[in-house]
Amino acid sequence: MTIDDNIISMWNKKVRGQRRKLKALLKAIEHPTVPFEREGQCIELSVPSTPWIEMPKTYGKVKTEFCRKWIEETAILADSIPEDAGFCKVVGSIVYPQLWNSTILIFRDEEYYNSFWKRDDAYQIWTPIEGKSFIRERNIKTDLNEFGFDEVLKDEDFEFHCRIWFYTKDDLPLN
Repeated sequence: MTIDDNIISMWNKKVRGQRRKLKALLKAIEHPTVPFEREGQCIELSVPSTPWIEMPKTYGKVKTEFCRKWIEETAILADSIPEDAGFCKVVGSIVYPQLWNSTILIFRDEEYYNSFWKRDDAYQIWTPIEGKSFIRERNIKTDLNEFGFDEVLKDEDFEFHCRIWFYTKDDLPLN
């Protein structure tokens, strides 16, 4: 067996302790403390876990529960923005099928926020998804607005495809 074969066989093994791992992950996600007064263009909160959540053998119900909690925490953070924070937008993202790459972004700079959504160059393309909904497919309830994009990353010898779903209270500046 080569190193690549070992990685593939590890990736396809049964994921043990999924409920225990999910419980620990949900506890780690719950009510993150965010320094809204911190300077900078953007604060990024990543999934506090190893990538077991996106493995093929992880139960669909476990993945859905993670997504539900991630969107719920995005809504809680969006509601907790201090009034004196100035420009501040909270946007949660779910990257599918690479759930481990999901983030919650807190934008502190309006110019950066507006330019963040323009992803159309030789290396990265975002195409809006029309007529589909990740939360409807997974039966997740939220008051946040949902925006989906098909992402294509290209390099000389590499091409990567995924879907990114964004959740926010506001409309996105997509013009």
